[in-house]
Amino acid sequence: MSIEQNVLEISGLIFTKTILGDLQKLQQYSREPMAAIYADNLLRTMRTMRDKLPFDPYTEVVMALHDAIAFQNQWIDYNANQYQGVYELLTSLVEREKLNNDEVSSAILTLENLGFDTLPFGGELDFTTAQDENEE
Repeated sequence: MSIEQNVLEISGLIFTKTILGDLQKLQQYSREPMAAIYADNLLRTMRTMRDKLPFDPYTEVVMALHDAIAFQNQWIDYNANQYQGVYELLTSLVEREKLNNDEVSSAILTLENLGFDTLPFGGELDFTTAQDENEE
C-alpha cells in the first residue's frame, strides 16, 4: 500500500468519525435548538470531505445525504429514527473495504427509503414554451 493510499484511508476515517459523531448528536437533539450546532458541524465536515476526497464512492453517499439535509435547512424536519438509520447505513459502508457503483446506488436508495430527499434541487422542465416558439 502506498503512502498516498494510507493518507486517503486515514482522511476518510477521520471524516467518518466526525460525521458519525455529529449524526449521533443530531439524533439525540433532533428537533431541538441545540441540533443546529451539530447540523452545522455535520454539513461543514461533509463539504470538507467533498473537497478532499471528491472521487471516493463513500463521498458520493455522504453528499447525497448532504443535499437532503442542507436544502432549505431540511435537517430540522428529520427525526431521531431517520438519523439513526443513516448512522447505521454509514457504519455498514465504512466496514467495507471499497464500494462499487451498485453499493453506492443502493446506499442512496436506502437514504430515500429512510425518508431523505436526496435530489431536492430537481424540478420539472416545461418544454411547451420552447416548442411554441419553434412553431412560429
